[in-house]
Amino acid sequence: MNKTKVIDTTEALLSAFVRSLETQDETEPQIRAASLSAGGAELRLEALNQKFQFAIHPHLYPSRKVFDQGLPDQDRGRPVILLYAHIPDALATDFRKKGLNHADLNGRLFIKTAHYLLDRQPKGKTYRNPVSEPDLFSLKTSRIIRAFLSSRGRAWTQEELGEHTRLSPGLISRILKTLVTYGYVLREKVAPGIKSRAIYRLQEFDLLLDAWKTNDAWRKRVEIVQYSTLTSDLNELAGTLRDALGEDRVYFTQWFAAHLRYPYTTPPLVSAYVRTRQVPEVPFARKVQTGGNLWLIIPEDEGIFFDVQQVRGFNLVSDVQIYLDLLQVGQRGPDQAEALREWKEFAR
Repeated sequence: MNKTKVIDTTEALLSAFVRSLETQDETEPQIRAASLSAGGAELRLEALNQKFQFAIHPHLYPSRKVFDQGLPDQDRGRPVILLYAHIPDALATDFRKKGLNHADLNGRLFIKTAHYLLDRQPKGKTYRNPVSEPDLFSLKTSRIIRAFLSSRGRAWTQEELGEHTRLSPGLISRILKTLVTYGYVLREKVAPGIKSRAIYRLQEFDLLLDAWKTNDAWRKRVEIVQYSTLTSDLNELAGTLRDALGEDRVYFTQWFAAHLRYPYTTPPLVSAYVRTRQVPEVPFARKVQTGGNLWLIIPEDEGIFFDVQQVRGFNLVSDVQIYLDLLQVGQRGPDQAEALREWKEFAR
């Protein structure tokens, strides 16, 4: 497994950036970075028969606070470009909106002049920032992400998130700090004297969901057991399963759940999360290795059941969970997933 590299000094950051541009080809635009004898470095760009020079300002910790720091537009007559080891997508989006030139060691590069625009997306994540960033999408921490995405219009206090996710205050605090730093969540102050002096509101729904989509490891978070039944009526099958195992133990997902929320494709089978740590016995079905029309899914983390809904008498997991689960399977699962996401009532 490839490990990301940590850059923990501005000198190392500048040096790595200069090296990264040494192998650029000669096609337009030509981009180079050079260390200066007086210290620091500058970026040189040749495009449209013009030459541009930018003063590189290295920073170790990407943050939205940069907008409040009154950064100079010019440094010794040269426009400024901000440099980091890694810039999260949400923060990079805000940099673009503000018109701030920026770059990172993973290939991201945004330069805007009066007559020229260059916007390169990162090629991967070889480098990361020096802080020990918590994994936003681990089994436990994704409970917080799911809560924000499943109730996209709600403002949360840290205490409310603790009660909802059953995670420790320390872990919640770290995740919230990271979400705010990356621009996914907005921290708002409330009047003194109230138990919690800050509330947290989702700011970038699509960017956060896309980040989770990229990091989701379906096979690591579930165990799937397939069953074969004689019925071809999926509504009847789902109802029989609910009644046999107990309504509070079965929460439907994927095609059947999406069809109840926003029909787009014909469900090929019924799949549901079950509240159990053991493979359940289903009296009306037999286990099969493949080809079953009933999938029972045992989750590695119970957080799946913290954000649920009921539709037409069936318990479903959240829209966001249905979406992520559909992306992992064939039989037009991704098509149904994207149609559900584009629906105006998605996660509302």
